[in-house]
Amino acid sequence: MPKLIPSTPFCGLPQAALDDFPEGVHAAVIGAGSSLGSAHPGSENGPYFLRTASRALTWGPGNPQIFDLRHRRQPLAGAVDLGDLDFTGLGLSESHAAIRSAVAALPPGVVPCVIGGDHSITLPIVEALTENRDEPLWVVQFDHHLDLQIWEGAPADPDTARDPIFNTNVMSHVSDQIGAGRLIQVGVSPYATVEAADAPAMAGFLDRIGTQLCLSSRELQDPELFRSAVGSGRDVHLSIDIDVLHRNEMSSTGYPAETGLSSQDLLRLLDLVLAGNRLVGLDLVEFAAARGDRDEKTVSDASRAVLILLHVLSRLSAQRSARTEGDTAPGKTPSTRRSDAQLGHAPKRSLP
Repeated sequence: MPKLIPSTPFCGLPQAALDDFPEGVHAAVIGAGSSLGSAHPGSENGPYFLRTASRALTWGPGNPQIFDLRHRRQPLAGAVDLGDLDFTGLGLSESHAAIRSAVAALPPGVVPCVIGGDHSITLPIVEALTENRDEPLWVVQFDHHLDLQIWEGAPADPDTARDPIFNTNVMSHVSDQIGAGRLIQVGVSPYATVEAADAPAMAGFLDRIGTQLCLSSRELQDPELFRSAVGSGRDVHLSIDIDVLHRNEMSSTGYPAETGLSSQDLLRLLDLVLAGNRLVGLDLVEFAAARGDRDEKTVSDASRAVLILLHVLSRLSAQRSARTEGDTAPGKTPSTRRSDAQLGHAPKRSLP
């Protein structure tokens, strides 16, 4: 069982433990603060900043409850916080093993909501999600960068060996895990640089990976085109690299984007993805700042990242309500993951 350290709960969520998991829970927040898969330090502090910034929403009442004005619901009902994974003394592969173990230990139907951490943490989450599945999984990646291995002849030769996992090639590893055509990349820069010898093969390479909806794509402005490109009736894992936002709205990251989405556009597009699909996993990655940074822009960036995570958790709450009412999400059947008995989970207790 991976070691999780209790931390400031996100938005005051009830705290829980993997070996004593409460009933009635549909989402579990997990901190995975690691920059071992990045050339830039700071992303190991992502969970700390988002957790701390979320306290601004719960300072007032003695027993605070977040309320969603738009959807008239409590967006965090049925969610818990498991704390932060302890990566002390671990290397990259060991930290990924801890993430994979934590996600795999969740009871069936509980959606892991992982706060990173650099983008390499997406791979162990997806590995855990696909391990016990009978149905396909799509990954929808919001990012300014492809994070695909497009060097050393990879575009021209599908059998090119992958370099070891890093945040710059993580989505190639993810694509290998979920299968060709199931990666949808949203908000990426319209241009990428490759060796001249590989350029003729790039179109076919990208088609094999899946779909790329770059900043200049018509789909990002047309809801119907976007829905068609993303698809519906699918189980999806959302990977949100915070650098998909324009640097005016998000400079607290290793690679701020000179051109990027606005927060409002990101929230709108997230709604479109989740309106017709079932969310089974989430990570928000690449928020990066020095631990002691307290300047106004960093605090503002952290608060903006909190809003994005809270927005997705609210959509999860709606998904849970629909399933409770007998609608398992458009075109979907209940989770195909193994039962508690098959996975050896401990008996559940009631949520306080």
